[in-house]
Amino acid sequence: MNVDPSPTTAMAQRYPDGSAVVLNTPAIQTNFSPIALQYWTQVYLDMAALQQDAGLTPYLQSGEVQWWYFPKAGVGMTFYDAFTRQQFAIQYGVAMQTITTNDPENLDLYANEIAFLASLIGNYTSSLRGALQTQFPGCRYEVLYPNDVNATSLNRLINYASNDWTPDKLTCLKTESFGFTGGHDLDSSTQSMSLGATKGFLNTQRSHLVGIGDAWTAWTREVNLAQSQGLESVVLFALDQYCLIGYPPAPFVRLARSQRQG
Repeated sequence: MNVDPSPTTAMAQRYPDGSAVVLNTPAIQTNFSPIALQYWTQVYLDMAALQQDAGLTPYLQSGEVQWWYFPKAGVGMTFYDAFTRQQFAIQYGVAMQTITTNDPENLDLYANEIAFLASLIGNYTSSLRGALQTQFPGCRYEVLYPNDVNATSLNRLINYASNDWTPDKLTCLKTESFGFTGGHDLDSSTQSMSLGATKGFLNTQRSHLVGIGDAWTAWTREVNLAQSQGLESVVLFALDQYCLIGYPPAPFVRLARSQRQG
C-alpha cells in the first residue's frame, strides 16, 4: 500500500506504457527485482521472528503480493518493469513482446515470455523460502494460488511456478477462488480445491481458503466440499466478516446418513 510507485524506486510492476500497477485495495503490485526481493525478504524474516518469539514454528505464505493478473485496457499486461524487461533481454537476446491480454488467441507466439515469467516467480519464492529456512530452520512455507483470477489461458501458465512449487519444496499449496464462491459456481470451486492433487500434492499438503459471504453465496457448501476431500485445512476468510455477520461457531460439518432401502 505504501510503496513508492515511481520509476526511481523500481519496486512497482508496470504496464507497457510505463504506468505503475495500482490495485483498488489500494495497493501497489510489486515486481520481482532485487530491491523488491530485499524488501519482502526482510518483511518475511520479521514476521517469522514474531512467530518464533511467540513460541510458534514460523509459517509464512506467498500470495497476493505477487503474480500478474489483469491487463490495462488498450495497453497490455503488467510485467514490463525495467528489471523484468532487462532480464528477459539478457536471456533471450530480444525485447519482450507486448502481450495485450491474459487470454491470447495463440499462446505459441509467447512461448519464451511464458517460460521466463513462470521461472521468474519460482526464483523469487525460492529465494524467500531459502532466506527464511536459513535463519529459521524448520520454518514452514506455503503458496496461495487463486484459481479464479488465473483461469485465463495465459495466467494459468505464467502464474504457476512449476520449477519451484513442488511437494518436496512447499509445506502446503493453498487454493482460493472467491470469484467462483460469489458466483455460486461450485463446480469451478471444486476444480479449484482439486488443483493441488493434479500437481502431485498429498491431502496433507493441500488447503483451501473460502471467502465468507452472506446467505446468498455458496460458501458453506464450498466448505463442506473441501472437507469431503480430506484437505489438511479449510480456512475461512476473514475473521472480521465472520464475527460481524454473526455466523455460528465452527465446525461446518454437514452430517449425512445413508440408508439401505428394500
